[in-house]
Amino acid sequence: MKNYAVFIGSFIVLLFAFQIVSGLFLTLTYVPETSQHLSSSTVSIFSFSYPFLSATIAATVAFIISKKVCKVKKSTYK
Repeated sequence: MKNYAVFIGSFIVLLFAFQIVSGLFLTLTYVPETSQHLSSSTVSIFSFSYPFLSATIAATVAFIISKKVCKVKKSTYK
């Protein structure tokens, strides 16, 4: 049960951090184009999902952290 708690805790923290960092990056690099806004509108069907990418990265890092934390705890109890 501790393995699950460590994984979920680190996953939530990392996902929150990735969302904040990606939001700041996208906000800082956004440049509105007003000339194209009025002339045409296009819809991208195959857009990439940044929340999925950040969730995948957060889950991978959380899994690695939980394995290392549990491995260290097991070796200290021996």
